[in-house]
Amino acid sequence: MHRPASVTVLGILNIVFAALGLMGIAVSIAMMFMPPGLNVKNPVLDLIRQNPGYAMYQNVSMVLGGVLTLVLGLAGIGLLLLRPWGRLLSIAYAVFGIISVIVNAAVNYCFLLAPMMDKQAALPPGPEKMAAMGGIMGMVLGTCVGPVYPVVLLVFMYRANVRAAFRTPNSADQIRRVSY
Repeated sequence: MHRPASVTVLGILNIVFAALGLMGIAVSIAMMFMPPGLNVKNPVLDLIRQNPGYAMYQNVSMVLGGVLTLVLGLAGIGLLLLRPWGRLLSIAYAVFGIISVIVNAAVNYCFLLAPMMDKQAALPPGPEKMAAMGGIMGMVLGTCVGPVYPVVLLVFMYRANVRAAFRTPNSADQIRRVSY
């Protein structure tokens, strides 16, 4: 069985997205633990710091996101090596990624987006209001774009040629190959 081009492309994309994800998590960790007295006006961090439950959710999400990102990188390696576990990890990543986007959208709407929209409406025109608007637009865009790659990955992992490429030959095929 030959390697489908989609497997190579998705394997590379998995590794690239995992590397980008790890960088994003590092930046998020740095921002979350930035001392509050640095005179940096960040309405998102202010809302997170004001709600201990939401702050805990964010911390747990970062840990789970880190694990999910490592799974994505391993899945990419498995796809490039044409190992069945690479396909299974890719499917697991895709399913968890889709669920994660849905859960994050609901939680972020309740604890971040709705309060931020209320706060933004009360702000006078200026850089803080623009930053709040940018944050709102970023959350909406992220929620719309976030599930695209997991859905694409899931669709391709179930294509017939991809499933066939990851099937281990059964013993009858191995015996026929050896006997020739």
